[in-house]
Amino acid sequence: MAVIAIVGGGIGGLVAAFTLKQSKPEHEVVLVESSQSLGGLLGLSHQSHGYHFDIGTHIPAETQIPQLDQWLYGAIYQDNSWSKIPRIRGAHYFRGKLDESHHNIASEEQYDLLTDGVPNKVLTNLWDDYLFRFGQSLTKNLFAPCISKFVPFALNEIEPEVKRYFALDRLSGHAGRNPQQHGASTPLAESRIDLTGKTIPLAFYPANGEGVFRWIKLLAEQLNAMGVQFLTGKKLVEFSKVQSTIKELHFADQSTLACDYLVWTAPIETLGQIAASTVYQNWAGLYQRTTIKIFHFIVDQAFLSSSHYINCFEPVLDPYRITLYDNFAGHKGDGHRCTVEVIGTRAADEGCTAAYLMSQLKEMKIIQPAANLLYQHETTIHNGFPVRKVGATAAAELMCEQLLSSYSNLSLSGSAKPGVFFSNDVMIKTYTELKAAAEAGTFL
Repeated sequence: MAVIAIVGGGIGGLVAAFTLKQSKPEHEVVLVESSQSLGGLLGLSHQSHGYHFDIGTHIPAETQIPQLDQWLYGAIYQDNSWSKIPRIRGAHYFRGKLDESHHNIASEEQYDLLTDGVPNKVLTNLWDDYLFRFGQSLTKNLFAPCISKFVPFALNEIEPEVKRYFALDRLSGHAGRNPQQHGASTPLAESRIDLTGKTIPLAFYPANGEGVFRWIKLLAEQLNAMGVQFLTGKKLVEFSKVQSTIKELHFADQSTLACDYLVWTAPIETLGQIAASTVYQNWAGLYQRTTIKIFHFIVDQAFLSSSHYINCFEPVLDPYRITLYDNFAGHKGDGHRCTVEVIGTRAADEGCTAAYLMSQLKEMKIIQPAANLLYQHETTIHNGFPVRKVGATAAAELMCEQLLSSYSNLSLSGSAKPGVFFSNDVMIKTYTELKAAAEAGTFL
């Protein structure tokens, strides 16, 4: 019986453990996590006064891979203590208007009439990417001020991928788009959201007042029943090897774990520091994560918006995203709970207070003017959204190549790979890649 060690107890690590234990039940699968809890931010919850708050907006949704979804949600489909959400309703606030039709900035007919695009597709940096997709006017007057609210770098310094993390990659709707004038390969077609022919995945959330951590707890229980072992509070500091084969993991508490195969699902920086220090230093200078300040509020009056969450793109206002739990999890207790995220340099501003944010939520017509704040709690997350400077992806790919070429029994999966960040992307890629590897005989 071989031992497969999986480092990283986030959602990618949980899916990896399921995939490998299901594919190789004869092997021992051990999931290793540096913190005391599983699930990453999904496994954390702030609890007070009988209310639960997530660390951000986290509403699990189907991957549309039947076998994977059965494991992720099979116990939930018929459980009435879970809300079943046919479509997550996102909204956005921009230029003084709350638009509940979509979470991206809405397109307008006048945008489609602009003729200031560039002829060639250039993806070197975010500025050039915006120019190609939207032209000079929208790049300078719409997208640049919005993205600068969250990222403290010039747009020509950062990679195009960054725009996806803040829902600033496309406009919603086609407005007055003319199919005769704008074909499928034009900037206009690439810059608008079109859901025609697409299936909206079913989403889930506890209806009993708990947070998304309940889902992580359920998945951990299912893995335990399969025979997966958990090691939490284990910070990896080094590993021993024989030639190119990793033999043993060494942790900060002096304990060790012998393994026959190592699957890395955590962010790549820790492994890079240990096993590829030179190329890691090159990458580290091009990569950082945003700080996120999170405010949990309970107010005494119902929300004015029926959306599940709202993205605030207004540059002069502090919030990025507001999560309105009552609208997808049901109302519980006497108060109404929401979470507000503030990103980047604004998160460190002393003026960013609960009282100031409450006034802004009222200005945005999300909270009623006469609403009172019954409870507040603040927390800060330092490993928020990725910000990649130009060259960061290439440096990360080089680091991954060096690691994989140096160790014959190492696999990288999920968020260990460049550009894989959102939960559903992590789950889908982890499952499909490791399942294919297991079927190919990688994990003997």
